[in-house]
Amino acid sequence: MEDGDAARMRGGATVTIPIRRPRAPVPVYLRALRVVTAALATGAAVVYLLIGFGVLRVVETGPSGPSLLGFGLGAAAAFLFGAVVILVSDRMLLWVLGAFFQVFTIFAYVGVAAERTPAYEAWGIGLRIIQGLILVALVVLIARYPQPERVRRSAS
Repeated sequence: MEDGDAARMRGGATVTIPIRRPRAPVPVYLRALRVVTAALATGAAVVYLLIGFGVLRVVETGPSGPSLLGFGLGAAAAFLFGAVVILVSDRMLLWVLGAFFQVFTIFAYVGVAAERTPAYEAWGIGLRIIQGLILVALVVLIARYPQPERVRRSAS
């Protein structure tokens, strides 16, 4: 007697359970790409921490100018979170959100450039290059990473 037969004998309903077929093996280059992408995100987080703590000067502020600590800590936390997600999660939706985050922050940097002095600086450009590389890597992962197929199986 199968598991589903006992439920049917007691008058139970047939239940359809979604299951996932095993994913195809992940190619080595995609596993390596995940590690490199997480390393890039971690590198960006370190740069943002240095900006936040004032070690790297990216904008000219006077003695009463705003502190960049909150900005640096927030950006560093976001990139560290992204690095962890890239390494430990196979959820495509999170990778897509990460790609949109990269696009948003790149456009935001360009959008506020006119209000900053200097408008563009080496660290900012370097971070945009890192973010561009992260974006390309996420697109490749999204397009090429094997996903498990959803199959519907009856529990009868």
